[in-house]
Amino acid sequence: MYTMNNITIKKWFVFSFLIILVSGMQSCTKQLEKTPVDQVDGQAVFSSVQTLEQGVLGVYADWQEEYIMQLASVPTDECRIGLKNAGVNSSAQSLFRWTFSVGDKEIASPWATAYQIIGRANSILEHIGTVPVKNASEEIKRNQLKGELLVIRAFQHFDLYRAYAYAPVYTPDAAAVPYITRTDLDSKPSRPATADFFKLLKQDISDAETLLAQQTSSTNIRMGLNALQSLEARVALYAGDWQGAIDKSSLLINKIPLATPDVFPAIWQDQSDAEVIFKLKRTNRSAFRPGDVWKNVATGIVYFAPALKLMRLYDSANDVRYSSYFATDSSLITGGQLPNTINKYAGQPGALNLADVKVFRTAEMYLIRAEAYARMGRLADGTNDLNTLRAARIQGYTSQSFASNTDLIRAILTERYKELAFEGHRLFDLRRTNSNIERLADDLPAGVTKNLLQPSESVYHTPIPQAELLVNSNILPNNPGW
Repeated sequence: MYTMNNITIKKWFVFSFLIILVSGMQSCTKQLEKTPVDQVDGQAVFSSVQTLEQGVLGVYADWQEEYIMQLASVPTDECRIGLKNAGVNSSAQSLFRWTFSVGDKEIASPWATAYQIIGRANSILEHIGTVPVKNASEEIKRNQLKGELLVIRAFQHFDLYRAYAYAPVYTPDAAAVPYITRTDLDSKPSRPATADFFKLLKQDISDAETLLAQQTSSTNIRMGLNALQSLEARVALYAGDWQGAIDKSSLLINKIPLATPDVFPAIWQDQSDAEVIFKLKRTNRSAFRPGDVWKNVATGIVYFAPALKLMRLYDSANDVRYSSYFATDSSLITGGQLPNTINKYAGQPGALNLADVKVFRTAEMYLIRAEAYARMGRLADGTNDLNTLRAARIQGYTSQSFASNTDLIRAILTERYKELAFEGHRLFDLRRTNSNIERLADDLPAGVTKNLLQPSESVYHTPIPQAELLVNSNILPNNPGW
């Protein structure tokens, strides 16, 4: 499982500018298609557009979305405790069992890593204007790199908001999380109101859009214009900006079609980039493998298996997602049965648990637009989007109709549960709709009977980590019940 030492905002920003950049360089090797040098000091990074790009690639290399994937999945109804994950304190079980505390590593790691990436982005952004350019082409490139950093900064802050905001449902005056735009900031930042947080978030997105407008090429392993527009659509959904969600998701739907049923399985084997808008590249030299969240291939321990509640929602014979997302492991026979495993990030022989992390897909854009249509009362449009997605996944699918927008929204949220499983959405979808977390009795470990978690309970919310609380009194109040 993923672990990390506690790092607070205060601790992070006392690191020197040189150390920030060097550490980013060292961990970047072979993470992306373009490989940066192993070490570049702070001054050298800003000596040319070429070395500047190496610094930016270092920011990508240390981006660990796997922590958010774990946090958004394990406490919900997406999974159950896996075979050999023994002992109530083993491998994130406190997260699953709703017994976690402010000091647990699973609570601290998403916070620490996101602010690390923000700090590295800010360190480059503060000096990016000093990078010399030789011609118009290099100026465009420098602007593109600045735009990418702004989108990364916005994305990381939004992930922090989804995980640690005081109010799970968008509430303008509720406490969000610190929005950090400088390295010389007060070491004890406070929590802005959600409305103020979103102003800063949207300003970064707007500034990035201006800079990326001259983008001459597109790749799905960089935070370019497509990734920016996808982030805008996701942000609009959470903020209840239904028209904005429709407008931005439509841009991607019109540019990047859904994968066909025959191609869809290849996405999860990294043999196709169909419908993948943005992904984090993972290679054999990557420190993080997303499959490690679910299974230890060295020991055979399955940390978490797919929830039976989730698996039973699919047409196992005709839905291409079933065989793409789930598998049985012939090496782990128990009680005469083959246990189910999460196959979405299983990798290939010789590279087990290794797969690129899909951050934005066209399928999510269809689901965003469908929900926005439904919440605006546009039943026919929302129904059409939902049916389009299902038809791309289920052989012989017959289009459905819905009696009301309420029924359609319920179906869309169920489809998000099925389509986006283990991608870092479930907990946040339940929170933003103020919904209970409810598990089947079949998905509970032995001796556990509690299967319902309500928004009124403290462990429904992710607390601000203890390490931050100890050094930053301004971060209070903590989240409800903590």
